[in-house]
Amino acid sequence: MDGQPYHMRPWDEVLGPVHKVEEIDGQCLALIGKILVILPQELAARLGEAKGQRVGILRTDNDFRIRIISESVPSETRAIDPIKTFA
Repeated sequence: MDGQPYHMRPWDEVLGPVHKVEEIDGQCLALIGKILVILPQELAARLGEAKGQRVGILRTDNDFRIRIISESVPSETRAIDPIKTFA
């Protein structure tokens, strides 16, 4: 991955889909949306599992919190029209 990685400060949050995750020199480099961010190495496995999903990464005073905002939805899934369902 090219470019200067962003070092998150306490209470920074990065949101976006996980595009790429690499472990380099004992750290994790992740491309989240358009932002290349440097994270602790222990987050690499969890972010690797979330590839293609939209995530939020929050840095607190003590650690990092990861949440999956949306998972990939199969193309067969359709919205149900509630009016027709209960008519």
